[in-house]
Amino acid sequence: MIRALAIALLLVSPAIAAADEGASEGASPRPPREEIYRMVDTYLAGHLQENLGLSDEQLDRVLPLVRKLNADRRGFAERRIRAIHQMRRMMKAGMANDPRIAELLQQVKAAEAEEPVAVRAGHDAIDAVLTPVQQAQFRVLEAEVEHRMRQVMARVRGERRDGQGRPRREGAPRPSPDPR
Repeated sequence: MIRALAIALLLVSPAIAAADEGASEGASPRPPREEIYRMVDTYLAGHLQENLGLSDEQLDRVLPLVRKLNADRRGFAERRIRAIHQMRRMMKAGMANDPRIAELLQQVKAAEAEEPVAVRAGHDAIDAVLTPVQQAQFRVLEAEVEHRMRQVMARVRGERRDGQGRPRREGAPRPSPDPR
C-alpha cells in the first residue's frame, strides 16, 4: 500500500516542483497542487475499503467525510500560509505596520485555533461510521500517508535546491536521506 503511494507521489513530484517554482516566480501554484490533492484523495478512496475492511455501505458514508476532512485541513493550511506569506512580503519590503500585521497575525491565530476543532469534528463524524478497529486502521493510514507526503516533499525540495532551483541557503539543513 505505502509503496503504491510512494510511486504515485514520485510520479507527481514534477508537479510539486512546478508548484514550488511557480510560487517563487509569482505564478499561481494552484493547478499543480490541486492535482496532487486529487491524486492523494483518489489514493485514499481506493484504499479505504481494502485496508479498513469497509462494507459498501460504510464506504459510501465515510468517503465524503474523508474528503471533507482533507479539504478542511488544506483550507486551514492555505489560510495560515497565505497570511504568513503576506507578512513576509510586507516585512521584506519594509512596509510592515502594526494594524496590518496585527490583522494578519489574527488570521494565522484563527486558522491555528479553528483547525483542531474542525479536524476533531471530522474524525468524530468518520468514527461514527467505523468500528474501533477500523478507526485505528484509518488513523494509521492517515499517519502513513502524511509521513510519506512529507518525505516526498522534502526530497523534491532538496533536489530543487541542490539541482535546478533556488540555491540552498548557507547553513540550511539538508533533508535526511530515506533511511530504507
